[in-house]
Amino acid sequence: RARARSSEPDLSRPPTSYTPAMPAMTSVIVSQGSFAGDDPYDLINSNLTVVNLLREEGYPPEQLPAAARASYWVDFYRAQMSNGGFPQLVYNARWDATVVAEIEAGLALMGAAEHLALFRTLAARVAALPADELAAFLRSNLFGPNPTRDLLRDDAYFALARQHDLVAVGHAFLRGLPDLRVLSIDDMFAALEQVLGRPITR
Repeated sequence: RARARSSEPDLSRPPTSYTPAMPAMTSVIVSQGSFAGDDPYDLINSNLTVVNLLREEGYPPEQLPAAARASYWVDFYRAQMSNGGFPQLVYNARWDATVVAEIEAGLALMGAAEHLALFRTLAARVAALPADELAAFLRSNLFGPNPTRDLLRDDAYFALARQHDLVAVGHAFLRGLPDLRVLSIDDMFAALEQVLGRPITR
């Protein structure tokens, strides 16, 4: 029986130790069911599941295909912004430089120009904060009185998301990849085991 896997990035702990000999992955891998399904998010979630599985197995994230990382981090951005707005994104991402760079690169790769422009505008607000204020915000309680949270709050995303839905953008992006690999579950495990160079416990 396959292990249940979260579709959200786990930023609270690093993946297991990396093995330098692991080859770079060259194509995004998704399931046949997600590709054929009616729900556009299923395809995005299939990529998230693959990325999270590989992270759990110790695969170096920088060796993932750029398109897989783009889909993964743009969906993290979408989920955080849709749920709690920009302050929640800053807080839950710990405003980690790698995460910020991955989101920016992902939006650019997907051609989500309007979302990219908004993200850069909002990121400039964080850059303008004194370092001690940002550090205090990341240590604070996100809920209740929080002046830094209020300073970072911006509702422009919600209007933009109604015009440019990132689920629709992400779905079209993945489906349009010329080298997308659409596999059965068994073939997905076989392909990922080839990348890892060892079996995956299901």
